[in-house]
Amino acid sequence: MKTQRLAAMLAMAAASLCAGQSAVTQKATVIVCMENDPSFSVQRGVVRTLASGKFASIGIGIDWREANSCPVRVGAIQVHLSHDSTRFRDVGTEALACARPYTRTIVVFVDRVKEASRNLGVSVMPSVLVHEITHIIEGIDRHSATGVMKAQWNYKDYSAMYREALAFAQEDIDLIYAGLKIPRATEAAVASH
Repeated sequence: MKTQRLAAMLAMAAASLCAGQSAVTQKATVIVCMENDPSFSVQRGVVRTLASGKFASIGIGIDWREANSCPVRVGAIQVHLSHDSTRFRDVGTEALACARPYTRTIVVFVDRVKEASRNLGVSVMPSVLVHEITHIIEGIDRHSATGVMKAQWNYKDYSAMYREALAFAQEDIDLIYAGLKIPRATEAAVASH
């Protein structure tokens, strides 16, 4: 019970922090339907709040839904949680998740995410979700030289995750807006995130 209260307090604090920092007007909302996983039940609210905050900083809202109540035919992003990453032979052994932009599905390798979080002392799940959701929104499988969309994060990136979420590179903001078919963000609006 103490853990649940602590998680709820952290989620509320993160939400107010994100709301206070975001001066960007919301331009679009993306529906993300995620499977429920008992091993992430305590963290789920915090993870979703932190991932939502990163998108809110560039004017994109995330409408989280449970997988079993996902609206049909609205282009929602489906997030599946796998506890056996060895089943996915077409994905590198270091990958924490994979996105299939053309089917709008994401598979998070819970075993790898938990191991990375344990080893690094920071929850990597919010950044993993932001990275993979961005792949789906952009509609292409590409990576940036910096920020949350790097192909592989290094120690410096994980250290930054401890303090705050990794930033979007400008080209990713442009591709997100293009993928959602909304006008490009101004440099001033992006600088405020």
